[in-house]
Amino acid sequence: MKISSSSNSQILNLISDKKTNADTTLEKIAATKELSGKDSASLIISDALSSQISSLTQNVQNANETVSMYQIADSSLQAISAGTEQLNDLAVRSNNASLSSDQKAMLQEEFDAISSSMQDIANQTTYNGQNLLSSNYGLDVSGLSSLSLDNQEGIANFRENLSSLSQTAGNQINASSSSITNSLTTITNLSSANSQISETPLDQKITQIKSDEIKLTSAVLAQVHQNSMMQQSISALLS
Repeated sequence: MKISSSSNSQILNLISDKKTNADTTLEKIAATKELSGKDSASLIISDALSSQISSLTQNVQNANETVSMYQIADSSLQAISAGTEQLNDLAVRSNNASLSSDQKAMLQEEFDAISSSMQDIANQTTYNGQNLLSSNYGLDVSGLSSLSLDNQEGIANFRENLSSLSQTAGNQINASSSSITNSLTTITNLSSANSQISETPLDQKITQIKSDEIKLTSAVLAQVHQNSMMQQSISALLS
């Protein structure tokens, strides 16, 4: 079964658009403000605050990238893991000595179709053109091609590896989400201080950042739903 990547590309484009909006707002916050005070002390203080804000906004941008990547990767890992459960069921059924050659051949055909779909998901799990389920991101999904109908132990080991990879993705998501929250809190505080000597209030820009953050998360959840549909497609092969 071949799974189309068109929907996947649309979701990734949406994620990119939302991230661009957030980045634009962050850049505006980091930009030099026109000061209401003209003395050099105000300039020095504002420059120092702006420098800290600029560094933190870059941290937020990087963390947003990380969260998006690993959420997409984890949803794909879950879909592939569901496929291994189906493969295991087929392997158990094939051990029935009463099965005819034709029946075993049909089970092998289903096994191969599900394995192929799992490989499609692994190949299509990309972000900015980079495959996420690789050693580059600590999520190396290897061993798919070696799974066989008569090797339940191999299937079990592969599933355990997927569980470990999913935990790795979850840890990355949690760490990056925490970093975003902390950075946004600090940005809010620093921006408030900077606004005391700036003619431009920044509270609306901070609100915009958080709004774009929610939109970005929604886009990623849409990608998660797409991968869930892939999982259902795998299950349908056995119906």
